[in-house]
Amino acid sequence: MKSMFWELYHGNICGKDIRLPKKTRKEEFALYDKLKATLSEESDALFEEFLEKASESQDEAMLMTYKRGMATGMLLAVEAFCEGDEL
Repeated sequence: MKSMFWELYHGNICGKDIRLPKKTRKEEFALYDKLKATLSEESDALFEEFLEKASESQDEAMLMTYKRGMATGMLLAVEAFCEGDEL
């Protein structure tokens, strides 16, 4: 069995999903509903496709940021631990 640190470092363990506050989400949905009402059928389909791609890109960027942060933090911790032995 691999250690938890190994799994975290290689991105096999992800943090909990971060969610916006309920009030912010309600405001976003209200604006979304207003915008959807103004779109034609064709532009609505394009807008939905755009939202899907943008969401996927944002999820991927957040995961990469999380992995890099965890990896950097662990490397700093290992270095600090090793430096502590030399004192």
